[in-house]
Amino acid sequence: MPEPSHPAEPERPGTSWRMLAIVSAGFIAMTVNWFNISTGFGEIADELHLTVPEVAFLISIFVAAYGVLHIPGGFLATRWGLRRTLAAGLALEAAGSLLSATAGSFWQLVLWRAVAGAGASVFAAVGIAAVSVWFRKRHHALALGISSAAFSAGTALGLYLWADITNATSWRTSVLVGGLLCLAASAISAVFFRVPRGIDSLSGVRLTSHAIKESLGNRHVWFFGIAFLGAYGAYLAASQLISAYGTGRGISSGEVGAAALLVGIAGVPGSILAGWLGDRFVSPRTLFVVGALLEAGFLAAVPLSSSGTFWLPALGIGFMFNFTFAVWQTVPGGTGTIAPENIGTAIGLMLSVSAVGGFVLPWAFGLIVDGAGYSSAWLFLAASSAIAVAACLFARTAPSVRRTAQSPHSESEGNEA
Repeated sequence: MPEPSHPAEPERPGTSWRMLAIVSAGFIAMTVNWFNISTGFGEIADELHLTVPEVAFLISIFVAAYGVLHIPGGFLATRWGLRRTLAAGLALEAAGSLLSATAGSFWQLVLWRAVAGAGASVFAAVGIAAVSVWFRKRHHALALGISSAAFSAGTALGLYLWADITNATSWRTSVLVGGLLCLAASAISAVFFRVPRGIDSLSGVRLTSHAIKESLGNRHVWFFGIAFLGAYGAYLAASQLISAYGTGRGISSGEVGAAALLVGIAGVPGSILAGWLGDRFVSPRTLFVVGALLEAGFLAAVPLSSSGTFWLPALGIGFMFNFTFAVWQTVPGGTGTIAPENIGTAIGLMLSVSAVGGFVLPWAFGLIVDGAGYSSAWLFLAASSAIAVAACLFARTAPSVRRTAQSPHSESEGNEA
């Protein structure tokens, strides 16, 4: 359904930023419940008598469910509307987390972690779309940079604050607290989030073949999905394996811990800087290419670092990945060829294509380590990020919205959407 041609009633000042705050709170809750269970892996392994591969499978099952349900989540957003789908995704993830706290066996825990991953998958694509529809004409990249920073902040909280909660209580209590946080975020989305005035299609419309073709058949969305495959998979591998690599090289535990923290938290300023630049000075495609290439450079620098400098490439990887991710998210909402109600599905497609890298690259990294050693494996991740980004050169992007941002009087905030 196209947007109405008549002007909508102006929004109240600050409405778009309040909606951004609601979605960002959802991203924090989503990622807390993704990563917080890892703080209890030792206790879980002892209690349920798990082997190392079984513990690793708890990570894989969440990522598997997260990777395959982005597109169905976009379909739900088209049919049910953004508000209900945002709340439903967080509620499903909360249910998976709360039930995980009751698991009495390994396979029960696997099932509930899959449920949590499915809920996160639905929310992730729709959350990006919810930001895009409020900021398509002004501050688009900056707003998505802020929501991407919330993703990084939630990761850091899940890995570090929840470690204290787990140590002070138990893994079950820690996961339970995370689930309650996610449930609260779901309730906030259900009660307070709304779509921009004048775009009734965002409250739910019939899913048509035209809508599916518009989002899933967009060649530029495909190209950018493929272009991010390397940087995305390389980051997932690096963020999870850099601590073990540093420990194996004899790097002090303090510096290894700092590297693990920086690879996550450095994404907060990286995301915001990318958004600010994208809205004002540089085209999104240029920023995306530069970000992926710089991430590749920092990946290649990991085996060259030593005690005292080990934290530097970790900081660079985290900063540049989220820098790239923030710009990448603007593509569906910035093309001008995808209706607002179909943006979630297009983002879901990009996330699903990129998820291939999330599955393949960490696995390939392990195989290369066994055969050729760590240096070759880190160079493989660097090459993957640098080579895959070339796919976006075949895509067309819409003119940057930064020009409208240069004049604060070019349009009222009420017309941002």
